[in-house]
Amino acid sequence: MQEIKVKSSTVTWQPLNDEQHSVEDIFDSWCKSNFSFIEENEKLGIAGLRPPQLGGIFAALGFDRSDEKNAATVVMPTGTGKTETILSIVVAGKFKKTLVIVPSDALREQTKNKFVQLGLLRQLGLVCDEFFNPIVSTIKHGIDDPSDLSKILDANVIITSAASLSKFSKQYFEKLTQECTHLIVDEAHHVTATTWAQVKSRFRDKSVFQFTATPFRSDGSRIEGKIIFNYPLKKAQDDGYFKPIEFHPVREFVEEKSDEAIAQQAISLLRKDIENKLDHIVMARAASKKRAKEIFEIYAKEKDLKPVLIDSNTKNKSKVLEAIKNREHKIIVCVNMLGEGFDLPQLKISAIHDPHKSINVMLQFTGRFTRTTSNVGDAKFIANIANPNVNESLEELYKEDSDWNNVISSISSKKIKVEKAYQEFREEFSEPSKLLDLGLTPSISTTVYRMRIAKWKPERFSRFGNKQFQIIDSVINDEKDTLVFSVKSFLPVGWTSSRELFDESWDLYIAFYDKANGLLFIHSSAKDGLVKRLVKLIAEDATQVQGEYVFRALAGLKRLKLQNVGLNKNKKGLRYSMHTGTEINEQIPDIEANRATKSNIFGKGYENGELVSIGCSHKGKVWAMDSDSLDQWIKWCKGVGQKILDDKIDTNEVMKTAMQTEELVEFPNIPALAIDWPVEILRKNELKISIESVAWEETLINCELLLSDQLSPDSKEIRFFLNNQYGKHNLSMRIKGNGEVAISSESKLNIKIGEQSTPLAEFFEEHPPTIFLSDTSLIDGAFRYYPNEDYIYKYDLNNTEDWDWNGVDISVESQTTSKIANSVQYYTIHKILNEYDLVFDDDGAGEIADIVAIKNIDDNKLVIDLFHCKYCSKKGGVATPGARIDDVYQVVGQAEKSVKWFADKEKLILRLMERERGRLKNGKTSRIEKGSFEDLVNLAKISRYADFKLGVSIVQPAISKAKISDDQLTVIGATAAYIDEISGVKLRVIINK
Repeated sequence: MQEIKVKSSTVTWQPLNDEQHSVEDIFDSWCKSNFSFIEENEKLGIAGLRPPQLGGIFAALGFDRSDEKNAATVVMPTGTGKTETILSIVVAGKFKKTLVIVPSDALREQTKNKFVQLGLLRQLGLVCDEFFNPIVSTIKHGIDDPSDLSKILDANVIITSAASLSKFSKQYFEKLTQECTHLIVDEAHHVTATTWAQVKSRFRDKSVFQFTATPFRSDGSRIEGKIIFNYPLKKAQDDGYFKPIEFHPVREFVEEKSDEAIAQQAISLLRKDIENKLDHIVMARAASKKRAKEIFEIYAKEKDLKPVLIDSNTKNKSKVLEAIKNREHKIIVCVNMLGEGFDLPQLKISAIHDPHKSINVMLQFTGRFTRTTSNVGDAKFIANIANPNVNESLEELYKEDSDWNNVISSISSKKIKVEKAYQEFREEFSEPSKLLDLGLTPSISTTVYRMRIAKWKPERFSRFGNKQFQIIDSVINDEKDTLVFSVKSFLPVGWTSSRELFDESWDLYIAFYDKANGLLFIHSSAKDGLVKRLVKLIAEDATQVQGEYVFRALAGLKRLKLQNVGLNKNKKGLRYSMHTGTEINEQIPDIEANRATKSNIFGKGYENGELVSIGCSHKGKVWAMDSDSLDQWIKWCKGVGQKILDDKIDTNEVMKTAMQTEELVEFPNIPALAIDWPVEILRKNELKISIESVAWEETLINCELLLSDQLSPDSKEIRFFLNNQYGKHNLSMRIKGNGEVAISSESKLNIKIGEQSTPLAEFFEEHPPTIFLSDTSLIDGAFRYYPNEDYIYKYDLNNTEDWDWNGVDISVESQTTSKIANSVQYYTIHKILNEYDLVFDDDGAGEIADIVAIKNIDDNKLVIDLFHCKYCSKKGGVATPGARIDDVYQVVGQAEKSVKWFADKEKLILRLMERERGRLKNGKTSRIEKGSFEDLVNLAKISRYADFKLGVSIVQPAISKAKISDDQLTVIGATAAYIDEISGVKLRVIINK
């Protein structure tokens, strides 16, 4: 092997004989010779290319010879011979000068060594002696000398990394890419979107091939390029290129003991393999240098296995890696992996102390342990399944009896299927566009136009640009009904009259033509979007939907709460007014009498059981306080369009049926059912929120708010509690006037959100808790929101269920951790036990319900039922069922509070998992009455795509069916109506005989 050192680069060649050939001679030898496509046949003893290699080669060569000149992706799992496939494509395809980009120094050297000798291609007889070996340049840093660049370009293959290319000056980068005829990117998932865009722009109209086992990036952007060949991981397993994986789960709920448990299992497996004469090595994976040091201390005790710690700070790292390859160390503790290109088939036991967060990295990681060679057995993975804390796509791996072979191939298959589906979506557009690879999430807003006499001409959008507005990128799909383009604007700054300074901004425009309904929807992210100008170009004579038609979009929302209403008024000196709170109610008579017209309205309500927001302007704009993907924006537009075209909708009825508001001067004489955390809290990750005092700290999921019966004599103050394992902590809320409340706390309590700690009373003054009243109205701070509709109707007595409570002490509600057999909760659990796959005792501060029961129907549908239990109070030492209204209030309040969990079913199940971890960590009995923790993990996974049947039940043996009163039935009826409206769930009522 001969080399020339060029400052930061090397030119290497290894001729077959002493004769040195020029780059032109080598290329000419390839052109004059034929590549032998010999396929491996083990039965006949024929050595050759593996099926995945042949498939990748044929797909690439076919693509290179087609009229497509863009990026193509070849998906080959680790261990299937990707590098030899790359070599074969270059030689068999007769590529004149190829630039190869690899992710690391180690892989650059490995790839160079295989190229200069043509590796296995000669051993397998795929190339004859008439094929000369290529001259290979390797670039390690940027180039600043033209003579150095000339020497590097005097090669058939140039190998570099993305990091090295980023150090090139623009001049030399352009020269390098101009000279190369083909581009190959190995481990393409490592190249960042920015670097890739820069490189790809220089290879337009040239063939570009990307090789990867995981065609999706960790940074969220997509790997551009059509997948021309995919060799599934499942097939690689079936064909023996992947060693089978054994999963050895550890179950340790106390995190401090987790590392020790994983290490013990890994060491035990290693010693057994050594006894069985298997040449195996353990790799213990840590997420940081600090964690690696902590973990190494555990393994360091095993002196005979010679543990070694390796990270970026390791001295003489190359020597350590060489010692590892020579099998001098049987245990390696490292951060992440040992770098791309580190190939050691003896790595067979993986101790995962810190699970990976990324599916990409996890798939690459597992490939390190499944390589095949002589004297090694199957791969073994050890992880703690009690506290997985992993990305949702990896959760299925960390459960009892998980088959990693099937799970990993399934994950890989699903991810690649998603990429292919996206490419199909991309193919619906007439021209490729980087816009569609940016992960577009436009704000949900549109203006709507009727297309009765207009002609749709989307291609005319190109005239939209001018000196101030430049169209940068655009795309139209083949159906010609969706147009997307970006605009770069240069506008004078507002703080000077100079014309030398400009603000540069980027904006997105989307046009969707719903041909079936004759409506055109236009979205613009620009504050002063020139929508009308665009419509004149692409749909001349289209008429904008305005006025009352727009407000039809508000129809159909249950318990609609109008947050602000703008009105145009026919009053002298007052043309426009904006109203919020109680002012909205006062304007309804003016609207009905045509003394005012609606200008803009924004509100929130429930549609199909989900909380949604909607805003409308009489000028024609419709919006929601949300953003989503392009396809979801189109779906939302279609829904708005259906309402706009519905002539049965009376827009004046919207104002009448919306929730009304009153500013409180005192708390109303309406029984309060429950109090709950403000919605601002419920939208956050509760695991990162805690309540703390001087003496204790508790996560929010183990804290709850409870109402007190105490109301001040002037009815201006109501007391409530914060309840957790440390007791009840008194708070009070007092109406101050002017729409404000004052919160006081007897204890010094803080709420900690992330790292920020705030006095709880101060937080509640800004975000007051919500109080539920028996007439289904709500109190939010100093305002009461009540429905316009009359909810005073009785629950149908025939719909109640009367259970036989013989043998149950109905004065005892909770079974507690002692499992009290004659309690209401214990009896209910065992009454329903056979109907569900999982039954969970969630009783206690922060509960979703006293009992959560889940049934899994063929992994496609989940039945989730919440049971709220209540006891019967004693009178004279005896608990007697009757018709007391007080026996209803608290249990129906709990039912109303719990419905919020149906908005995110996965979050509901994840919360149960966290509650179970907390219970076991404190050394108490499990909350799971039927099923297992692994069932919860599986149910959380299924909940992401399953259909649901949801239920809420109140269980109150204090109510006698024979004696039940109208007042009780009315409160239950109002609750049932409320739950039905906001979730579509029917209330189940279980009482006594």
